Amino acid sequence: MQPMYPFVRFGIRVPIRPEDRHPARFCFVPSLYFIESGCAKVIYEDGTIVRLKTGTLFFLQPGIMHVWEVEGPNPFAFRCVFFEWSYRSKSGATIPGDLLCHHPEDYDNSMLDEPIDMGIPERLSVESIPFWKGLFEAVSTEFRVYNHEDYPDMLAINGYFHLLLHQVYQLIQRQNDYMDPRIAKLKTLMEQQAGEENGDIDHWAATLGLSRSHFHSLFRAQIGFTPTRYWNRCRINKAQADLRGTTDSVTMIAQKYGFSSVHAFIKVFRQLTGVAPTIYRQQSRLT
Repeated sequence: MQPMYPFVRFGIRVPIRPEDRHPARFCFVPSLYFIESGCAKVIYEDGTIVRLKTGTLFFLQPGIMHVWEVEGPNPFAFRCVFFEWSYRSKSGATIPGDLLCHHPEDYDNSMLDEPIDMGIPERLSVESIPFWKGLFEAVSTEFRVYNHEDYPDMLAINGYFHLLLHQVYQLIQRQNDYMDPRIAKLKTLMEQQAGEENGDIDHWAATLGLSRSHFHSLFRAQIGFTPTRYWNRCRINKAQADLRGTTDSVTMIAQKYGFSSVHAFIKVFRQLTGVAPTIYRQQSRLT
């Protein structure tokens, strides 16, 4: 895992009522959420639904189009922090809304951070709601967006955020310690063999001696992603390395990692990274 120096942009509390309607959006930077009360669901562009209840941590990579909706008759509230793994100047970010994109005309490629896999799953269940609520309260910026120009005011917020991240990784480690060994082994195989075979949920379930539904539920509970979504992440991670380090065409890379067509590859790549493969390759050569 490469060294990073996380930098908080802002932290806020957001209440949402059942009658509220929020348009599809994506975030220009990574974001971490804590469901403080109620139940909600996040709907991705491909139709995947992530259900969240009180006491859940939810991590969202930049560039992923999604919609928030309340589940049930009661309102819910989350606390969130938008951050960067390493500071990158964003002169156009002065209010929280500047780090969200709701409309194509608002898209600014210079604002979009590259998704980086730092080992945080999509969902985690916390052990103490008051403890985690306190951690997120400590990084609240009251709608202020921080930049390097805010030194030294931003030192305390970033210090508290580093503590929050430390607790996230401690939680991940504790949950990994109790991971079903069958799922742990399959997870490693998926990471190693992405592109060498097709991602077949029925095959994986049969290999573990589980029904399809039991396997799907167990995998998602342990890893934080559905099997298909995690398999796609593994394939896209390898495809990103090829885009950075080879001159292979997008079509060749799509075939190499078992996508049914180049169009299917581009669609999944965009869903998981926020940009098309050709744009990703161009950006990687500029850095």
